[in-house]
Amino acid sequence: MRFLLFVGASNTLAETEIETQIQGSKGVSPNVFEFEADSNEEAILLVSKLGSSIKLAVEVKNVSPEPQSIADLIQLKNFSISNLSDGSNDSVFYRGVFNQDVKNVLEKGRFILANDTFGLSPVILKKHKVDEFFVELVKEELWKTIWVHDYEHWIKKDRSMPFANAKAGILPPKIARSMVNLVPLNPDGKLLVDPFCGSGRVLVEAAELGYKVAGSDILESQCKETNANLQYLGFDADISLLDATHLSDKFKNSIDAIVTEPFLGKPNLRPDQVKYLVPGLKKLYLGALKDWLGALKAGGYVVMVLPIFSDGKAIYKTSDIIDGKLEQGYNMLKRGILYSRPEADVKREIVILQKK
Repeated sequence: MRFLLFVGASNTLAETEIETQIQGSKGVSPNVFEFEADSNEEAILLVSKLGSSIKLAVEVKNVSPEPQSIADLIQLKNFSISNLSDGSNDSVFYRGVFNQDVKNVLEKGRFILANDTFGLSPVILKKHKVDEFFVELVKEELWKTIWVHDYEHWIKKDRSMPFANAKAGILPPKIARSMVNLVPLNPDGKLLVDPFCGSGRVLVEAAELGYKVAGSDILESQCKETNANLQYLGFDADISLLDATHLSDKFKNSIDAIVTEPFLGKPNLRPDQVKYLVPGLKKLYLGALKDWLGALKAGGYVVMVLPIFSDGKAIYKTSDIIDGKLEQGYNMLKRGILYSRPEADVKREIVILQKK
């Protein structure tokens, strides 16, 4: 069976996350990926674990994308049909002609027009109980939406946990989930650690995926926040007051994966201060990565944010610390995955390493 996965436009980790978690997937248009699975249930299980997933459609086999055929499939009061094809056919859909033709066949119901080929938002689909279809007129294909992400749960994690402050620069839950999914492991029985745990965003997502989780931070207040957020969602973890450069003091070759956004420096620096910040951060990251070789199992993974700064004259990348002595201990699996909030002063480069 073939499926279309629609992903969030702002999640720049989507492509790598999907490549890691869904074998044989391929991008078919911006923010839309195609893959195969044996059943609806299997496909939903796959995409529901992703941070980037927004909704899922299944190909309706042996049904032509014509008004009568689509009308026969509509069960709810409201419906929506969008065109996946490029070209002049789009204008017909956006004027509602095709949707109106289907309504005329039904002689009842109401159609809701989407603004683009991505279709309706999950909020509209769920609240208005809409049967949503996509047609590909050139290939004569028909697809039906069968799943949308649990946006209420994502909002809860973003705004309603005991310690959730979006202005503090912490990772959004969906980005944290995508980062965890960059680890190419089955979570069952695996230990994932965040040595810069902050308020626990990464550990919450890892716990929800089924990892055993542990974390540390140099600030006692952050350790308390992590514990509170995890407990709010029903999870327990071993959270320690510990410097990230001494993680191996607690974990001896026992960690399957480290996923973390480290300290990125003080916010709102003046441009002339940037070049003085970077050397200290590089020293911190280098010390941590060297220590983690003693904490990771052989073949263990590191998914880590490394910041990129600009003072308006020069670009300062911190990921170049990997291009030296660290190459003796790690294989570089992926680099150059960029993420940043639109208003952020700091860009984040995500790297994926594996202990040799």
